[in-house]
Amino acid sequence: MATRQVSVVRISPMSAFRVALAMSLVALVAWIITVALLYYGLQTAGIWDKLNSVVAGVGGDQVVGFGMVMAVASLVGAIAAILMTILAPLAAVIYNAIVDLFGGIRLTLHERRS
Repeated sequence: MATRQVSVVRISPMSAFRVALAMSLVALVAWIITVALLYYGLQTAGIWDKLNSVVAGVGGDQVVGFGMVMAVASLVGAIAAILMTILAPLAAVIYNAIVDLFGGIRLTLHERRS
């Protein structure tokens, strides 16, 4: 089994941006699907009906429905996706600056022969 050490001494900010964009879009889709499934699960349990009756009992007329839940979930997911996409290149720039001072991450790779 062969072993070698590799140091990661630079991460391209554009590469970090592209990877973060792809990952955040996949995470956004997963988030929206998860919220929809959770909504239907709570709908089956009757939670939304009880919540709407409590809101109506207090004097409110706003009904918590599928559209409102999905709109809020989409807004939260979009903000998270944008933040993740913007912060990834910034993290790469900070990593590159720190690597100039202290050195990179050292990885040990093992090659298995089958």
